[in-house]
Amino acid sequence: MWLVPIAMCLVAGWFLARALTAGAFGSARWLGALTELSLAALFGPGLASILYVPLLRAGAATQTGVLAMLAALLAGSALIWWRITPKALPGPSGAKKLPWAWALGVFAAVGLIFLILDFQAAAAANPNGEWDAMAIWNLRARFLASSGELWRRAISSEIGGGMAGAAHPGYPLFLSGFIALQWIGGGTIDQASPIVTSLLFSLGVFLLLGCGIAARKSLALGALACLVLAASEVFASQTSAQYSDLLQGFAFLATLVLLEAATGGDSPRLLIAAGLAAGLSAWIKNEGLPFAVAALAIGAWKFRSRSVWIAAGAAPGLLATAFLKLFLAQGHEAVFPQTLGEAVAKIAGPGRWWQAGLGFGKAIYDAGAGITHPVLLAALLGIVLRFIPAKERRARAWLWIPLAVTAAAEYSLYLVTEANLDWHISTSVSRLVAQLWPALIWLFLWMLRTPEELVETVPQPAAKPRVAKRARA
Repeated sequence: MWLVPIAMCLVAGWFLARALTAGAFGSARWLGALTELSLAALFGPGLASILYVPLLRAGAATQTGVLAMLAALLAGSALIWWRITPKALPGPSGAKKLPWAWALGVFAAVGLIFLILDFQAAAAANPNGEWDAMAIWNLRARFLASSGELWRRAISSEIGGGMAGAAHPGYPLFLSGFIALQWIGGGTIDQASPIVTSLLFSLGVFLLLGCGIAARKSLALGALACLVLAASEVFASQTSAQYSDLLQGFAFLATLVLLEAATGGDSPRLLIAAGLAAGLSAWIKNEGLPFAVAALAIGAWKFRSRSVWIAAGAAPGLLATAFLKLFLAQGHEAVFPQTLGEAVAKIAGPGRWWQAGLGFGKAIYDAGAGITHPVLLAALLGIVLRFIPAKERRARAWLWIPLAVTAAAEYSLYLVTEANLDWHISTSVSRLVAQLWPALIWLFLWMLRTPEELVETVPQPAAKPRVAKRARA
């Protein structure tokens, strides 16, 4: 029964994704469909988790209330789809194909199969997820699915016994709220719900990365992007953890994919979709807030007056996050210093800068193994395919800014954290890298020439002149 709320969220998300992106990823119908399905896994659950909060405050978070809310979301999304979906446009002319691109697609599919098998084995061995899933995300979901006023414990600093690693009253409620509404809507707290949710978001990242490149640039390059991601241990290890970090990376990737797609036309739909993804990134984890602010700022610079559509799309996620942090959360984050003096004293210590840098370096080193390390694979692709001309790279350089701001914010957290720095880095830095990883792969491959261009530049052997046979006398 808990699958019904998931299905309703996905269908509602598809209606929105279809309405906002119709034609933008349509170089092939199946590519457009997969891109829309992946975005549906972000839009539908994200908006549903936002709408779940008013139900909690009103005391209406019952099975009937949740299903009615989801039905209203579904009906509203269907109405938007019916009213504003344009006639599908032809795919972008830049999307190229190779005769043997299907072979790379087969390899990408095999990589996906291995990821799913790895996920299945990890989920079977540890169905409750990793430590933070039990201490934070799923625990908060249980409180949010409780009766009466127990849901407020999910946003209290007393959760997790007040430990620095578990006391996050201001953590946004995307993941925990989505799981809670599944349990309430389904009428039971089912252990399989967080597992399926983790798989859903992991598949969304994989499909959006590959299809976002395949539809807009090159089918072969999209398949190669999937292979690099499949080789990334930093991604595979998080798929079954039941954390918010891959979901955070999902929102980062979706925002950049949609912002890039919006540069090709003047329709506000893609800008609204990009804003929606950026706003939802702030509703997932604290790291999403600097990303969302940077995305809005760079959008205002890039799209000028049209950036109002980005802000409109971001409004639900940003307003929900602000309301939670300003009016609902009880207590403070245990890892943040309470005074400016404490923060300055910690920042002044040069050892913390070095230690944090080493932590990120080790996480990148551990992102893969041996000759299949994703950094080596990306470097090999860079050597073989070569970079696009400098003018084209500069034209897309602005897409790096939200990620750079987010990385700086994540690095800064280690400089001021109240927790033991060794413990904090060892337990979180790989997850912070996992948040950025899919978007980094997407951006790097966007800076490369396509395999189709490589084939076109290979000189073909000259055909031998045919000598006419002499007729016999």
